[in-house]
Amino acid sequence: MHDLIEFDTSDFEQMIWSAIDSDEFQRLRRIKQLGFSELVYPGASHTRFIHCIGVFHTSRQLSSHVKHILGSEFDEHRAQVSMAAALVHDLGHGPFSHAFEDAIKEIDRNKLRKTKKHELWTGDIISGDTSVGNVIETNFGSSFRSDVASLLTTEPRDIYSSIVSSQFDADRLDYIRRDRLMTGTQHGGFDYSWLLANLEVDTITLSTDNERFAEVQSLVLGNKALQAAEAYVLGLFQMYFAVYFHKATRSAEKMLTAILCHLGDLCEREEWESVGLPENNPLVAFLRERSLKTYLALDDFVIWAALGVISSSSDSECAHLAQRLRSRKLYKAIDVGTAFAGRDDSVVRFKAALKKAKDSNEIDKFSVFEDEPSRDPYKRRGYEGMEALQKVLIRREDGSSYEDLSNRSEVVKALSKKSVYRVYVRDAEAKEKIWKMIEGMKNGQRP
Repeated sequence: MHDLIEFDTSDFEQMIWSAIDSDEFQRLRRIKQLGFSELVYPGASHTRFIHCIGVFHTSRQLSSHVKHILGSEFDEHRAQVSMAAALVHDLGHGPFSHAFEDAIKEIDRNKLRKTKKHELWTGDIISGDTSVGNVIETNFGSSFRSDVASLLTTEPRDIYSSIVSSQFDADRLDYIRRDRLMTGTQHGGFDYSWLLANLEVDTITLSTDNERFAEVQSLVLGNKALQAAEAYVLGLFQMYFAVYFHKATRSAEKMLTAILCHLGDLCEREEWESVGLPENNPLVAFLRERSLKTYLALDDFVIWAALGVISSSSDSECAHLAQRLRSRKLYKAIDVGTAFAGRDDSVVRFKAALKKAKDSNEIDKFSVFEDEPSRDPYKRRGYEGMEALQKVLIRREDGSSYEDLSNRSEVVKALSKKSVYRVYVRDAEAKEKIWKMIEGMKNGQRP
């Protein structure tokens, strides 16, 4: 996708090369970028490893462009911190990425615990006693290492950090194009070269309570890039519902979540052996002790190996789910939101009825899983504080100044948040029960 990615002989790029060789970065070879998406798109087997290298390369292109514009005002140190952060930004992802994090979040919600997000795990990896952190510090010092960790866990505060985290950043610019290429879908296309060619830098004013407190430089797109910017926003939005929220992918994620939640309960009671896993299994070790060491021992291969053991265990529910995941016998989706033709009150009543049926064991909790993914195509932000650095800014038609893309583009302005509500059913019996509930509500029956 990027053609040849080279590393020169400078101290900075040699440090980047050494960081790529670290244990924590090499672990990303064993974590796929799109988790279960390859069950739908067989080509989607690319990893977090190659994505992170692509994000570094993209951030380097953006930084080079900014340097060309700013000349002597360019801050080399801040740019290098930004590029290093771009490289390591995904080190904190767990196996199956967002699916795993969602599963842990559900386990913690049931136990009234707060879940550590992958961004915070990334910060711990950079700051902790790790080979990647030591590489950064040995070559560029402890303050540089601290700056990298801080950039990854805070909101953008200048043009350099917005290259790593904003609505128009190196991460998105890589993964939209990469995921589109690897899945083979025709959704998500946009003209990256034209966006880069029309990239400008301007000074924007930051304010709080309508009082100016600072002026900072920010990336701005030229007026001629309007259509390309619209395609970028639309492309990302389309990728979510065509790929990331695909019903088969989400079904597999919900099945894995159910297995992990059940295993979490077993670990709380020290009964993990009922699913055939020993105490020293990396997954059991992490569920029992949430440490950096146990977290870094996890990857996709660990999960697949555990599923192989669980599938032949005496725990019938977990074994059944594991067997089906391994052979792609996924639960079937029922789009409840569409069935009620967008009547939100009916969806709310359905959710309450389903919860009641599960609580009373009318419906087995392992036979029906709920799913409600949503996506805001463009977050409309104000100019308060540092929020302006999160915007996609575009030059006005007369070239005088800039404005938010959502104000400049009728297409983006018309976009709104989209949500879907589905349930996934194990078998014909569960399917019949769900459809009876839906038809009953449509006919005016009380849940």
